[in-house]
Amino acid sequence: MKKLALAIAAVLASGAAFAETASTDISDLSSTADAPNNLYDFIDNDKLSGVAYGGAELGMDVLLGDQEGSMAHWDMFKVGADFTYAYSESLSFLIGGEARYAWGGVDRLDAVNYVDRFQFGIETVAGKTTWGKQCGIADVYLGFADISKEHGLGAEADEVACTEEQLNHHYFGNNFDIGAAYEHTTDAWALGGSYTVGPVVIGGTFVDIGKGEHSVAGVDHGESVYTLGAVVVLDKFNVAAKYAYGEAETGAETEEVAGYALGVAYQATTNLSLAATYNNEDYNDAYAAVMNTDSDDWFTLGASYRLNEHIELVTDYKVASEQDDKLFLRANVSL
Repeated sequence: MKKLALAIAAVLASGAAFAETASTDISDLSSTADAPNNLYDFIDNDKLSGVAYGGAELGMDVLLGDQEGSMAHWDMFKVGADFTYAYSESLSFLIGGEARYAWGGVDRLDAVNYVDRFQFGIETVAGKTTWGKQCGIADVYLGFADISKEHGLGAEADEVACTEEQLNHHYFGNNFDIGAAYEHTTDAWALGGSYTVGPVVIGGTFVDIGKGEHSVAGVDHGESVYTLGAVVVLDKFNVAAKYAYGEAETGAETEEVAGYALGVAYQATTNLSLAATYNNEDYNDAYAAVMNTDSDDWFTLGASYRLNEHIELVTDYKVASEQDDKLFLRANVSL
């Protein structure tokens, strides 16, 4: 079973009463949500609009402990575009995509070109519905309220988070949002969302996978993931708590993992953000045999600094884990 983790924090809020200095961007409150891109309008008329963007993520984990001196690289360049055709005031047609060139590996570099996203759909008063290769509601909320810079407690469910043939729907209300996704190749579906009450956002996700990672030809083994969390925005501070549970059928037994995390983030200046989290996981006997331990807990200390509107530097140090320490370094580039 993929290492599970939980998350707590959230988004929304067209009507949320957040302080000016508090971070309300979902990418700052969820470890799995994409960071926003700098968008450039290149088509803008009464019916048709189009935006384009480009960027890069350049970074690595410096592995310590038993693997001291090793570098786990992950780097990529990306370009993307999205188009909207307004058929009427209540109906718009959508199409968009993103291509990437990436390279990575541990003490080596393997390059690959791929299409990361190609989706089309509609937007109405009932929300936005899209189909195609995309990351959906599960990708946003599996990391919900993980406010670490990289190595906090984050749940995984790859069979429905970002997939080749996914149907996704997302609706935003005044102080809430809710979404659902379905991936037919793995018979996986997900629900996710959040609700804002004053400075508090409560949210989470549920994922059910009919054909999990332990499935074999003719025999399906399922997986499920639950996450629930809350974040409180207090002026320059975000304070978060989260819980997550996951289980995976392997055939002979069921692997289970349960975890929680507590975190605080501080917006020190307009450009500098600091974050610290405590994370804990407990494994049942079946999964303890895989992990070679019945539990794990660790701390993260991280910071991000925005040099300008195009470049952000991020670092995160994971310490005291059973799986050795890691120092994460990355530059996020948005053209």
